[in-house]
Amino acid sequence: MGTDCKSVEDQSDAGNGVSVVDEMMRTIQMGLVAGLVGLPSLAFAQVINPNPTLIQFGTLQAVGSNASVSSYRGQFVDRGRNSGVRDKPRASANGSPLEPVNVRLGAFILSPTIDYDTFQTDNAKRANTNGQSDTGYIIRPRMTLASNWSRHALSFGAGVAGTVYQDFSTEDATDVELQALGRLDVRRGANLQAAYRYYEGTESRSTAGLPVNVAEPGSYESSALTIGGVWELTRTRLSANVDVSDFSFDPVPLTNGTILSQVDRNSEGAALTLRADYALTPSTAIFASGTYGTRNYQERTGGLFPSRDSDQNQALVGVNFDLSNLARGEVAIGYLSQSFDAALYDDSEAFGYRAAVEWFPTTLVTVGLVATRNITDSPVQGSGSAITTGLGGQLDWDVRSNLVLSARAQREIFEYDNVVRRDERTTLTASGALLLTQWLSVVFNVTNEKLETNNVAGLNFEETRYGVRLSLRR
Repeated sequence: MGTDCKSVEDQSDAGNGVSVVDEMMRTIQMGLVAGLVGLPSLAFAQVINPNPTLIQFGTLQAVGSNASVSSYRGQFVDRGRNSGVRDKPRASANGSPLEPVNVRLGAFILSPTIDYDTFQTDNAKRANTNGQSDTGYIIRPRMTLASNWSRHALSFGAGVAGTVYQDFSTEDATDVELQALGRLDVRRGANLQAAYRYYEGTESRSTAGLPVNVAEPGSYESSALTIGGVWELTRTRLSANVDVSDFSFDPVPLTNGTILSQVDRNSEGAALTLRADYALTPSTAIFASGTYGTRNYQERTGGLFPSRDSDQNQALVGVNFDLSNLARGEVAIGYLSQSFDAALYDDSEAFGYRAAVEWFPTTLVTVGLVATRNITDSPVQGSGSAITTGLGGQLDWDVRSNLVLSARAQREIFEYDNVVRRDERTTLTASGALLLTQWLSVVFNVTNEKLETNNVAGLNFEETRYGVRLSLRR
């Protein structure tokens, strides 16, 4: 489907700073650093074809991540046996196409989009009690410039999102993202790829690493570079990538007038991921992957806790499949570990899994399921890591050729080492995306998010948000 029906998920960027920061920390820091190859994003619980690739433009991902099937090559990788509701080309009632025309600039294609969002929230500051309502507005211009070559590929992307609240200006935010992606085709079935992403944004008040008494949301910068390659030999596919990333968090003001330094959250990391796939049949392949990564944190001068420098290891085995007119997906299980340089933090070992499956009961309905269990770095002071378990599901209904209705539910549980704390976050979303013309679409959505934690007074909250988006695209 076109960009706008997919952009229903983009609402979480504006409405849920936790999605932006926590999901970046999980998908980039742990995906690139701890090598959680193929770990599906619960913040964007739309489940897409999880066959192995290197990079999906729009997010940096490690080899084996859940990227679009259109980027795959090879019979057992780019199977093309199913088409979900969101994959279909769109047309109006009279049959005229509703896909964007885009702008051709020589050998490149320019795809500009500008969104205008308005939303109403019943708890603008995510307060534990006496939540205050507010109305907000978001302007989000974006563009991608991609080559249209028969071999090799080069893409650039940029986007800005400005959020303004009518009453509570402390919640205003500006997010900026820049990306670049290149692919060098060495021969049929073999290529080298590289991607870079820079992001500057705002995190939510309910981020686990922040105290309850922050006066306004904090901001941070992150960058990530991925370099890798893929080599296919008949039934075998080998891939490798090196990832480096860093995060830098700005100080945040507190309600008592002081400034809280977040220097101990600043970090740099690197990882190496290797993966091998073997095709049993044209529709099914088994794989094994391994990752070794390191992450180093800056230590706060005079702080109570040492830095959380650590090494991470992951070993996974699994299967990916694409069964015609039935289902497609990837399921993996494996071993996870994280060891810290400082004796204060307990080393972690855990059984891990991930599953991302799409089921196609009819041509008009797609049902997706995501399940994960992994070790993540903990943003909570005094805690080194957390066992994170997630479950998400989504249903897309193709009501008409230009109208898609969706329902989504997700639940994440964070169990922190070294401290007595358990966080449970539940998010429910209903949305409808209507393509009016090739240039204009509208998205309606309502989201309810709830956080329950057992050991931080005042951090629990519940928020319901209603939103409407108008999207102009070319």
